[in-house]
Amino acid sequence: MAAFDYDRTRATAARLIARFGQKGSLRRIANTGPDYDPVQTSEDFACSLVDLDQSQAHVGDTLIQRGDRMVYLSTEGLSIAPTLADRLLIGGTEHSIVDIQPLSPGGTVVFWQLQVRR
Repeated sequence: MAAFDYDRTRATAARLIARFGQKGSLRRIANTGPDYDPVQTSEDFACSLVDLDQSQAHVGDTLIQRGDRMVYLSTEGLSIAPTLADRLLIGGTEHSIVDIQPLSPGGTVVFWQLQVRR
């Protein structure tokens, strides 16, 4: 039996996110300098994403709050993996990342599912 081609699945996900999604930026903030006087610098990484409403069934008794967004983030062209310290710019508006779930069957990240909050 042939092994499943996850690279092909990742390419399909990237194509669909690029076609039906939008451009955004993943902002990485770094502290440089001494601890007593740090200097914050930020670097933006271009990305493709799909911005979706959270299901109302998930809002309430969970960690999901009203206004939270679910984002599918493409791995295509993204040179870094998202972290909780990063920010996601959607339509020029900065969102904090609350949760990160990679869809990674077989060890290949097909796309990232993020929960973001304004």
